[in-house]
Order: sequence, then structure tokens, then C-alpha cells
Amino acid sequence: MRNMSKKTWKLRVWNHMTEIQKLDLLLKRAKVPHTYGRRWPEMDRPDNQEFLPGGRHDGGEQIIAYDAAGNRIWDGVWGWGSYGFGQGLIEAMGTQLVGHDDVEGWLTARQVTKMWRCRNATQNR
Repeated sequence: MRNMSKKTWKLRVWNHMTEIQKLDLLLKRAKVPHTYGRRWPEMDRPDNQEFLPGGRHDGGEQIIAYDAAGNRIWDGVWGWGSYGFGQGLIEAMGTQLVGHDDVEGWLTARQVTKMWRCRNATQNR
């Protein structure tokens, strides 16, 4: 990746990532404390084929963002039952991200990052 141009990296890597993987990368670059992993790891068992990646009820992946004190402040999910799962888009939840106590779906990684930046800018004024 070090010797690739930005255009080549975008064509070979960025365009083949899922939106949740892109969000993980964008949050790492912004140094936002978060965790990234399977949404329901306890369901990932060989005897439970429906819930495995690619299965009919794939639990998907989840990102949980934390504040400086380590408290959970918002999360983004991509998986069965979330708004935008069929299109590969993210569902976000958390008052500090979406501004209300509900979920917002069909979001791209850039939209979630932009919402987070806008919220932080208004809170830090």
C-alpha cells in the first residue's frame, strides 16, 4: 500500500471494501476510539449456518464508538434486520450521532463520519 498512488489504492482497495469496513478505516484515521467486530459473535457456530457470514440471517458487523471515559456513545451496524442491509449500507444509533433517540439507516461510511464531525464541531464550540 505504501508504494501505491491514491488513485490505484482507491481502485484496488477502497472500491472493494464494505461500507462498515470503510467506516472502521475512517474512524481509525480520525483517531476515534471504537471497536469493530461481528454483531452477534455467539451465533457464529458451524452448526448454525443461517447466521454465518453469507447466510440467510447473517448477523453482520458492528462498530461501537466510545468517549474519552470509555462510555459507549454511538454504534453503527450492518447485518440482517438493519436498515440498508440489502444494499450494504449502515444503520446508526446514538443520540450524540443522529441527534435523537432512534436509529437512522441507509447511510454510507462517509455520511456517518460527516455526521460525527458535525456533531463534535457543534459540541466543542
